[in-house]
Amino acid sequence: MMTNKDRILIVDDEADIRDLFRDVAEECGYEAAEAGNRDQFCAALTDFQPTLVLLDLTMPDGDGVELLREMADRTSQAGVILASGRDKRVLSTSERLGRSLGLTMHPPLQKPIDVVALENALTTCRSVVAEQQVRDAHPARPPLEPVTVVELADAIENGQLEPFFQPKVDLLSGMDFPIIGAEALVRWNHPQRGLVPPDAFIPLAEENGLIGALTQCVLTRTIAHLRQWLDAGIAVPVSVNLSPNQLTDLSLPDHIADLLADAGVSPSLLIIEITEQAAMADIGLATDILTRLRLKGIAVSLDDFGAGYSSLVEIYRLPLSEMKFDRSLIVDIDRDEDARTVVKALVPLARALDLTVCAEGIETAKSAAFLQAIGCHRAQGYHFSKPVPADAFTALLMDQQLGGKTVSAAMS
Repeated sequence: MMTNKDRILIVDDEADIRDLFRDVAEECGYEAAEAGNRDQFCAALTDFQPTLVLLDLTMPDGDGVELLREMADRTSQAGVILASGRDKRVLSTSERLGRSLGLTMHPPLQKPIDVVALENALTTCRSVVAEQQVRDAHPARPPLEPVTVVELADAIENGQLEPFFQPKVDLLSGMDFPIIGAEALVRWNHPQRGLVPPDAFIPLAEENGLIGALTQCVLTRTIAHLRQWLDAGIAVPVSVNLSPNQLTDLSLPDHIADLLADAGVSPSLLIIEITEQAAMADIGLATDILTRLRLKGIAVSLDDFGAGYSSLVEIYRLPLSEMKFDRSLIVDIDRDEDARTVVKALVPLARALDLTVCAEGIETAKSAAFLQAIGCHRAQGYHFSKPVPADAFTALLMDQQLGGKTVSAAMS
């Protein structure tokens, strides 16, 4: 039985446990089947052909390890999550066991299973399966030669660079998490290579004097999209990143203000993001340029806070509107009490400095709920949306408007 949906096989000798897991699996978008004993399990491996197996390793009337060996003997390609039905726990899997059997053992959460915890585990595994399916369907091609300065200069001139938009959501307006902004992230749509990742060309631009032209391209196209959204009745602020090299140009604030004025876009709809490293390279000059931006009504966000570069005293002196917590601060909050303690201390500190707090790199519902509970204003990450092309982001905004939610330029 083959379908286009992900297929999860739930193996437990107790019907109520199977029902619990199945309900959550189906809510996560899986096609689910159940097996209560070895015969049903073996039949399902053949007939149902699961992409993921959620297996109770502690069944009173069954041997979970024996079933794993059965999978290995059949060279099953399904991923495995091990569970304990007795206490409704997802178990930590043994890497040694997985390697010895030749199975893909997914590392799920070590906590009592609830809807959120299991959903996170299943979503992670579904992503792994989907990525493997893409790799199988599109075998890896020989690596291309690195892009050249000439190619990049041509790309800037010929409009091959375009902004993708990753939504920012409001954590404090309830559980619907409406979109209240976005970050513009440059992508290179190369005619032969396809989408070239930013780390393959941004350092090249910085090293060869092209970063100004690249940023000009991103700013111009982003402001054009802001104008289009305004014409559609949507005012949504978007942030654009500046490189460290650009925080030495005193004419930059006037130039950005002119671009906004020419398009008829309010400065309040543009946010300039700078990294800690960029700000600290020459804090006096950076403060001068950022102050000029703020005086023109353009907000300033400190990106990658927590990467360990600056001191709080220096940050306090910068004319900031927003502090964005680096992904390295956020990635462990689901499982690390120390990480949660650090973030819980930083949020009220940033709020006391009258800064909007944004967390990036949110990948789970649990992380979003934790940040919401401690008063973090905004968030972005793959849990909400990956960066998407302008037309896809426009569709998200229009759907939100039609649904009665407002998209507002709340940052000042």
